Amino acid sequence: MAFEKLAPYIDIIEKGFGDKKSAREIAKEIGQPGLYSTINRYKTAVWDLKDLVKESKEDRARHHDERREAAKVEIIKSLDLIEKIKWRASQHLDREEGDTYKTSEGERRVTPGQIIVWHSAAAEMATKAMKLELEMSGDDPESRKATAIESLSEAELDARLKELLATLDKAGSYPESRGDNPAPGTE
Repeated sequence: MAFEKLAPYIDIIEKGFGDKKSAREIAKEIGQPGLYSTINRYKTAVWDLKDLVKESKEDRARHHDERREAAKVEIIKSLDLIEKIKWRASQHLDREEGDTYKTSEGERRVTPGQIIVWHSAAAEMATKAMKLELEMSGDDPESRKATAIESLSEAELDARLKELLATLDKAGSYPESRGDNPAPGTE
């Protein structure tokens, strides 16, 4: 070991580095001024590496927090947009025959044909907005399926897979089987 001579003094050396003492000061403190260069090499090899690791962890944590905050902003923007879409769809659904609206050519009255088009567009807008909202909250069917699968243990998944393969084999629709051989993994 390169630092065998330091082994009896390692606690004092580590404390000295923690107190920001130089290698020369630490060597004098332990009564071994000749170990100065060994202590200095130890500091370079071990202590400085600890500082680099600590700085790296802090840097990664800071970048992670920055990315998290940026993601929050994007989610809030998306939710605001979804709310605007739902509000606009609601406006279209509230229109009735005979209502007036303004255009660059002046005021006009809403016709039954316009109501049909607006209600159809509004229903589609509202449906898509609600679907996006559910997806973002993780409450859509695909997210629920994924959560259910994640909650199954490996043993439960294996058992379920065997059941499905056996069912396919009995029905004769398992690609590698003609119905007379058991499905792989079900023997």
